[in-house]
Amino acid sequence: MGLIETEETNQFTFEAFAAHPFYTNINRALVKQALAHLTGRPQNARLTIVDMACGTGAITRLIAEELANQERLASAQIIGVDPSAEALRRAEKGMETLPFKAQARFIQGEAEDLPRLVQNADVAFFCNAIHLVPDKLTAFQQMARILAPDGLFACNSAFYEGTYVPGTERFYRNWTRRAIGWLRREHPEARVSREAKAMAMQWLTPEQYIDLLRQSGFQRVETEREDVNISLDAWRDLGQYWLFIDGALPGVPLAKGAAALEEAVYQAGQEIGLTEVPRNWLQIVALKS
Repeated sequence: MGLIETEETNQFTFEAFAAHPFYTNINRALVKQALAHLTGRPQNARLTIVDMACGTGAITRLIAEELANQERLASAQIIGVDPSAEALRRAEKGMETLPFKAQARFIQGEAEDLPRLVQNADVAFFCNAIHLVPDKLTAFQQMARILAPDGLFACNSAFYEGTYVPGTERFYRNWTRRAIGWLRREHPEARVSREAKAMAMQWLTPEQYIDLLRQSGFQRVETEREDVNISLDAWRDLGQYWLFIDGALPGVPLAKGAAALEEAVYQAGQEIGLTEVPRNWLQIVALKS
């Protein structure tokens, strides 16, 4: 994905947003949906499961939890891959918080490194990050390449065409407008770059995702839309994540952008009388054969 980790970006992480219960629930639903396809395999079958863009390991822990529920954890190898060394350090520590013994191997790498790192995986997850990838077809082809012939690929996103619940668009417009207004008052030197096109703005429809996956060698694609309510506190926490800041306020220094988004989010909610904002989450499970 070409994301650059720096000391500054390590101060503005996804961790606080990922800790909200709705986020755990939405990803647990995807993990269960994907791993339910394993029920036809022998109980002691060796499994390799990859969590791509694993970040601080929120999904990796859910994978371990579901494998434990299916009594498959002992015969499974879980591999987490992420470009951020700091995120991987936190992911390793996070595995120790599980109420049962579970191990995962964490590897620093990008999507394009996967074929070198993993072969014949049974399941690959790529959660809440596909919208950040400019060339989605190549990413899906790489996922297909690392999977066994009957492998599964699961991904999800709340940044796609159809994610906005009708009537909520005003919240997002107001949030950005108020954040820019705050910056003009408090930090007039911090200018939003008009030229910068945020990767997160390259949104596809669910049908376009299905088409790209089929082009990549996935024969069957299941999609579901999950309705979630995201509190203003959760939006505030997302507004402290460096990739979101860069998407909402491109060109603005991260600390100033985070302060602007935090100040503006509650005002934007007040304007439309909401303490939480509903949103549609797209869940995708694709079967290679």
